[in-house]
Amino acid sequence: MRFGVLGTGHWARTTHGAALAAHPDVELVGFWGRDRDRTRAAADERGTAAFTDLDDLLGSVDAVSLALPPDVQAQVALRAAVAGRHLLLDKPIATDLRRADALVEAVRRHGVASVEYLTYLFQPDVTGWLDRMRDLAAEHGPWEGGVFRWAGTIDAPGNPYGASAWRRERGGLWDTGPHALSIVRELFADVVRVSAGRGPRDAVNVALEHADGAGTSLSLTLTAPAGTGGSFATVWGPGGRHDLPRFHGTPQEGFERAVDRLRAAAASGGPDALDVVHARGTVAVLAAVEEHLARPDRATAVPQP
Repeated sequence: MRFGVLGTGHWARTTHGAALAAHPDVELVGFWGRDRDRTRAAADERGTAAFTDLDDLLGSVDAVSLALPPDVQAQVALRAAVAGRHLLLDKPIATDLRRADALVEAVRRHGVASVEYLTYLFQPDVTGWLDRMRDLAAEHGPWEGGVFRWAGTIDAPGNPYGASAWRRERGGLWDTGPHALSIVRELFADVVRVSAGRGPRDAVNVALEHADGAGTSLSLTLTAPAGTGGSFATVWGPGGRHDLPRFHGTPQEGFERAVDRLRAAAASGGPDALDVVHARGTVAVLAAVEEHLARPDRATAVPQP
């Protein structure tokens, strides 16, 4: 499978580009970006081609991996789907539910495969723990609650995402939120209502009501003080109380697994469990949180498919 990377930032180069270049069963054809010099630099780093015209790249590949700001990703991924290219998407796929729905429709209409790369769900330490949690729930009863804290330290000196305009604008809700929800959605029923409040700087605290009556909470920020960042999660129920483990793999190793999932979905013609429809569900929850923050008078319903 021939891949093109859409994006030229740190994540595009050090995760998407590095993993694709190292993968023995795919070909990294080149990079496309909106800045000519940065595109050339990214391509040179991996010894591949730089594309200044998106249609030229789309005509040269079977699939694209996208490492772009979410709302740019939504538009560019739509063009790629219409061109019949398979999609390896980054989180979140959009920050606007209408754009996410348009991408879902395009993927369905043009019959392309899609996978959203969610870092934690492609690490064996985490997926093994999730399997054990599902086994415990099957044996003892469903999980009743959980607390999920995802805190980045984007202001720390040398943070490679410190200059990311979309992260500065959207904050932890949209950047760390998809990570937290990736674990929540694996273990709990659909989110049906949300309520939320703001904390210091970009912090957002969210209460989630699930279809089966369970309740979970998220604490999200990108601007935690130095030394206070990290991801922590605890779930509880009849099967006990359990903490999410740290993972020991690299984002690049996880991305290679996502590449293989996309290849398998393209070969089978069937949807991956983490396809664009699943990704749309995360956008729906986060958009509902944002709506509640704008009008915090009552819990906000989450639109269902």
